[in-house]
Amino acid sequence: MPDAAAQADRDGRVAGHVLTAADGRPLPNATVGLVGGAEPRGTTTDREGRFLLDGLPAGTVSLEIRHVGYVTQTRSVRVRAGRRTTITVELESATVELAGLQITGTSQGARAAIPGAASKVDAAALEQMDPIGTQAALKHVPGVYGLTDDGMTQTRMSVGIRGLQPRRTQRVLVMEDGMPIQPAPYVFSPLYYNPPIERIEEIEVIKGSSTIRHGPQTMAGVINYVTSRPQRRSPGGTVELTPGTNGYVSAFGELGGFGTDNVRPQVQLLFKRGDGFRQNNDFRQFNGTAKLRANFGESRSLYVKVNADYERLNATYTGLTPYTFRTDPDFNPKDDDLYRIYRASLGTVYNRRYSDAVQGTTRLYANVFHRPWWREKDVFVEADAYRSPNMDAEPVPPNTPGPLMRVGISAVRDNLTLDDAPYFGNVRTFYVTGVEHSLGIQHKFLGQEADLELGGRLHWERFEDNRKISDEVGVREGVFYKGDVSDSGPVTIIGGSSVYETRALSLYALEDVQWGPLRLSPGFRLEVFEQSRINRLKGSQYRDQTSVVPLPGLGFNWNLGTADLGAALGESNARLFGGVHRGYTPPSSATFAIVGFDPPSATPGADEGFDLKAEKSWNSELGLRGRSAAGQFEVTGFYLYVEDLVGGRTRFQQNLGVVESYGLETRTRIRGGAVAGPLPTLDVSYTYLQSAVVQGVITSAIDGAPEDISGNELPAAPNHTATVGLTKTFSDLGLTLSTDLSYTGRFYTDLENLEQTSNRGERGPVPAHTVLDAGATYEYSDALSVQLTAKNVTDNVYIGSRLHSNPGQPSANLSTGIIPGARRQINLSIQYDF
Repeated sequence: MPDAAAQADRDGRVAGHVLTAADGRPLPNATVGLVGGAEPRGTTTDREGRFLLDGLPAGTVSLEIRHVGYVTQTRSVRVRAGRRTTITVELESATVELAGLQITGTSQGARAAIPGAASKVDAAALEQMDPIGTQAALKHVPGVYGLTDDGMTQTRMSVGIRGLQPRRTQRVLVMEDGMPIQPAPYVFSPLYYNPPIERIEEIEVIKGSSTIRHGPQTMAGVINYVTSRPQRRSPGGTVELTPGTNGYVSAFGELGGFGTDNVRPQVQLLFKRGDGFRQNNDFRQFNGTAKLRANFGESRSLYVKVNADYERLNATYTGLTPYTFRTDPDFNPKDDDLYRIYRASLGTVYNRRYSDAVQGTTRLYANVFHRPWWREKDVFVEADAYRSPNMDAEPVPPNTPGPLMRVGISAVRDNLTLDDAPYFGNVRTFYVTGVEHSLGIQHKFLGQEADLELGGRLHWERFEDNRKISDEVGVREGVFYKGDVSDSGPVTIIGGSSVYETRALSLYALEDVQWGPLRLSPGFRLEVFEQSRINRLKGSQYRDQTSVVPLPGLGFNWNLGTADLGAALGESNARLFGGVHRGYTPPSSATFAIVGFDPPSATPGADEGFDLKAEKSWNSELGLRGRSAAGQFEVTGFYLYVEDLVGGRTRFQQNLGVVESYGLETRTRIRGGAVAGPLPTLDVSYTYLQSAVVQGVITSAIDGAPEDISGNELPAAPNHTATVGLTKTFSDLGLTLSTDLSYTGRFYTDLENLEQTSNRGERGPVPAHTVLDAGATYEYSDALSVQLTAKNVTDNVYIGSRLHSNPGQPSANLSTGIIPGARRQINLSIQYDF
């Protein structure tokens, strides 16, 4: 015993706290090991990110801190005999570069210094917010804003970045684990499928020059959903059950760890349902995922993911008039509008390390997406007649004065025929497949350390678009034409049937060169693709177009060193970053004809396809980021100059001209505990945005005359958006409290910037609104946690958007009017790990 006591006096201890560098959150399950010792020594961090190593010899030791998805860090620590040394370690993310699933690591390591604006919503932040959908999870990312759409699952997400039209997220490249998930990225990019938030571990957003690594959409930015990888070494899993108001239930289960050290499978199952925020707005979803991670020695690995998704939603385009918004914001009489999703996907990532300096990654992806959506034709009726039991409501013209209501035609008309087109189905099927290979090469350039990434991708997609008409509401079997093809007489085409295909080759090269504190990142992407269209109801008319598009970019990051910010904040590592790159959106008559109001059969010239130019832009930014013991900040100024903008849901069928958007983004996090113990952590994100049409002429919705809109703001581009959040963790109690206040400023909904609304609700600006969220999480044990969240605590009733409206098309069936924002939602989530 005396010898043991004497040894203890000669040894020391190291206690530490491991945090994420991005937001200072504790990082559990990080590995902390002694480097260079006579025998292996190590431990892992607990749920608070803390660790303790004792029995260490006095003197200087090296500790290596590791965690999957973060940059490994080595720290030299001076151990004093019989004393305890305390350290804090912040690990930088290794996944912001969106290089896909890095199972064996990359040749160039992680980019702690990103040459451009980048944000991440990590697992801890997602767990704290407990959002229903991914759109809500992006509220803390500056420069990103969403528009309200029908439904509560956010399957059809509408997100814009830096002033570009957010409808259906069509100018943003959206990926899952580095592989595209949009229905057809080249010919039809609107996001009609979005993975359920329960499967998402992190969300990454890149808006700078690094976007040219990915394509074809490089104009607004990149959103990448990162899912969990099989990591369990022993059988176990997670079960999470979330009931809530509005009939909401989510049941999620994950099981893994029943393989070997080199072969690790994982299975995830999800069921969700809800009644929605309006009448006839319910949904059901079943989602299943199987994953396999396999290591073949130390230099090769394979990751395979298979997913199947089925969704059934009572989704509608029937919005509100000012009368119904004021008197009954939950109003939706359409019980036969039905949207379904059948989607199956495969994604694989194969990594091979050829040497310490060279690594290759091959990705293979494929998916089939079938999306039938049947909707009843809308008409206007006079409110007094519809509400009165003693009056028969009849369809009225859109210019009828007085209070109006938007309802389905079957509510006010009998004996409907195909001429009325009372019920129509947009039955669309997408096939996508592609293979991409990239090489990461560490080398010397002019005597300096450099990382070169070379990549190429082959991509194929097919889009079958069928529009059918039924003469009976609720009967989802329609026809393309009237008449009998067996007769010699003519038939009348009333539907549409077209097939679009794209064959694409993409090549890119990016170089990162470090000259002292300066890191330069030049890059180049080349897109070569052929698009074709066959109109199957017009004699199988064929049209095609080949495009060759060069996309250069240049980014930089300058390490300004360590600055003393005073006693309260301590020392801060500051970096100046910026860049410029060419933005691009492929030309697509399919997107315009379908996302625009007129169906292909009703749009002049649509049979031949539009001769649209591609949208192009020059994107530039300059920013400053820094971090200290008390928190971190990032401030970015940006400017976008866009040529040949195409307007979906506007009154022109051609490229608009030139538009610009510019502004300032900022995000700050202050860890109150580092300033004064009782204080909560403060998160603030704010975006100031200005947009303008530099040159453009459209047909006025007021008088039908040509209208010069130069100087007008872009639609759905609020000047101010902000989110302020407070979080306080009481570690001794296992309790975390949080609240968020989100503000969206007033914005226009059309290119004419019309100020006055109508009794139909399809025109006029969207007023500013504020939404308050709150939550509490209780960690009962390492295995069991309970969370209570309240969205829109005050049940604020506000206009979320006029998302599918056009003031030049006032018909009830062509403009949806007012889409109300999400109402109060309270959820109780119980999670158990086993």
